[in-house]
Amino acid sequence: MTTTQKWNTILAITQLLVCLLGIILNGIVMFTIFRNKHRRISAQTYLIFSIAVSDFLSCASAVPLSIAKYFLKEWPFGKAGCQAYAFLIFLLTLVSITHLACISAGKYLTITRSLSRDSYFNTKKVLLIILASWIFSLCFSLAPLVGWSGYGLEGTNITCSIKWHSSHPTDKAYFGVVIFTCYLLPLAVIMFCYFKIHKVSKHIIQNTHQMSGLAMTATQVLLKKHRKSAMYFLAIIAAFVIPWTPYITIASLLVLGKLINPVAISASKVFAKVSFFLNPMLYAIFHRRFRRRFILSVPRSRRVVVSPIGLPSVSRTLAL
Repeated sequence: MTTTQKWNTILAITQLLVCLLGIILNGIVMFTIFRNKHRRISAQTYLIFSIAVSDFLSCASAVPLSIAKYFLKEWPFGKAGCQAYAFLIFLLTLVSITHLACISAGKYLTITRSLSRDSYFNTKKVLLIILASWIFSLCFSLAPLVGWSGYGLEGTNITCSIKWHSSHPTDKAYFGVVIFTCYLLPLAVIMFCYFKIHKVSKHIIQNTHQMSGLAMTATQVLLKKHRKSAMYFLAIIAAFVIPWTPYITIASLLVLGKLINPVAISASKVFAKVSFFLNPMLYAIFHRRFRRRFILSVPRSRRVVVSPIGLPSVSRTLAL
């Protein structure tokens, strides 16, 4: 077995784990939020649900194509399958990063302009934001299918993506627009919002000493609540940015004409997919209310228990 074959085996196993964990964990998030739709749902929860849908679709529809390639030794789905795979991964990844930028902006606006509310955006506004995010992502991911750049095999030919190595001027222009608009700009929004959150929070804390006792306590409680929420979402953002940054870096080097080891290209792409299951994992770990609602949402089964007087009675137990 050659070194490339060994790496392909490792990458295939990694993708299989990503696929299974992504489907299960994102499925749990979607199931829990959907089962509790009759309860009061925060604006951020709608965004988290949309991210879970995009990550679930990535693991359920796109990642299995790459796994199948390993067992069949070559890309078995033709040019159309390659384009479909690359389109789905690109579309659903853009959905995630644009949603994360919107979450950051929402947290910044909440802390600076509506501290007493759960969210600056109401339900109608956040649904419009989600729709705009999907349309924005769809436009950029459709471009290679209609002639602006293109999709093709990359690395060791176990995945498909944008043809970053193309030297055509129009393709180069598309690469520049994508890297700036779809990665650097959302990342800049996130960094700006969290810098301002830290700065404004510090200012509010300093000003609370000038308030009366009750007002000061209420402000401190609200600020602590929103800062805790902001730090939780920062962890989710990091779980996306850290896995994807190596791949974006390699893509940028390819655009500049640098030669990159095919194994490194494929490895960075597979590592990026780890973000598909990290988001729901962090949601389950850090969100106590979510864990409680998930337990309450698990279907229950009935069992008959004979009472001391001989009459059957029904009790409810958690289904295993």
